[in-house]
Amino acid sequence: MARVRIIGGGLTGILAAFEAHRLGAREIVLEDALDRLGGWSLPRVSHGVELRDGEFAFGPAQDPIRQALEWRGVAFDEADLHDGAISPSPTGPRASWGEGPVLPAEVSAPAAATQAETLNDILRAYPRSAADPLASYCQWRLGVWLDQVHASAAPALGLHKVRLAPVGDTATANVSAPRRGAVPRDGLNGLFASASRALTRLGVEIRLHSLVSPREAAQGCAEDETVVWAADPLPLFDLAAQKAPKPRLIGERVASYVFRARLEAPLPLTVRNYTGEGKVSTLRVYESRGETLVSVECVDEVGDECLRAEVLRLLAPFARRPMILDACVLTNMRTRFACPSVEAVQRLNRLEAELAHRFKGRFIVAGWESADAGARIADLTDRMTRSLGPAVRIAAVA
Repeated sequence: MARVRIIGGGLTGILAAFEAHRLGAREIVLEDALDRLGGWSLPRVSHGVELRDGEFAFGPAQDPIRQALEWRGVAFDEADLHDGAISPSPTGPRASWGEGPVLPAEVSAPAAATQAETLNDILRAYPRSAADPLASYCQWRLGVWLDQVHASAAPALGLHKVRLAPVGDTATANVSAPRRGAVPRDGLNGLFASASRALTRLGVEIRLHSLVSPREAAQGCAEDETVVWAADPLPLFDLAAQKAPKPRLIGERVASYVFRARLEAPLPLTVRNYTGEGKVSTLRVYESRGETLVSVECVDEVGDECLRAEVLRLLAPFARRPMILDACVLTNMRTRFACPSVEAVQRLNRLEAELAHRFKGRFIVAGWESADAGARIADLTDRMTRSLGPAVRIAAVA
């Protein structure tokens, strides 16, 4: 009987458990250090209202992550996801509908960034008129030399959505062109609760308050067991044969605030500030239990009066009439490691190769959370298939 042990009960760990069952494993254990599944994506709740300080939307019907969850009974509601951007320009910040910044350039597309390893490699592919403001924006967000940041950080910074426009043609689009997606019908907490019930029905053993060290997971990896490390990969460097200090990650200081609000605008709405000015980097406006809330991400702490003024200024171009910010119901300070360093990625790749050789493909590392979610889950599925396939076939014959 093929056994699977999954460390980390966030969305990646949940999807790994579903996939292990689909591949034929029936002895599956999912472990997490918290008191319920969901990891750091779990929002706080106040009087039934979710106070979210991160992403909360999923892709269209063909999105494989959404499909995997829907197949197991998680309910979604189709939604038009509205995006706006505040872009730098020679005449001051410009607002436009769409996910990425609109920047002036003589060409309509950047040159191909072949073998891009660093964030600077990606920026060098853009014409100077676009590369310079993008570099200033990234420095504002991260505060480090961009040659230290791995190219995989580009999506977390929105650089994969840059739009180039002819010089002088950066006018604001007056009509939102939403992308099709979905939101969990019962909120993020409902999504994780539904997924937990589905796993239980499948016979997955869920162990909460379980803090597992990499060494313990490695030592317990038997010949007939596959271990999936779906938690933070940084502790795994303790398993490296060549002992060295752990690689440096790029820590982005994030101050999050959630306000109740009265706003007339297309929802859900996400507005990203690419100007590198002020304190607010991202605004997300959503509804929970009939209330409208504005989730604000800042590059540093900011006083209430200045914060409210900046939020109102950034949202004004996307609202149908002036909005009102009511009480601030959440304040949260954290360091987010969404942008790995070049060193961290290189050393994790070497460590994964070492673990694959040592455990013959039975110790699988899910990778950095910052990576493209779809590609990350697809890679994880492929490695689980190669690890579990032979064991499941043998068990079926026996």
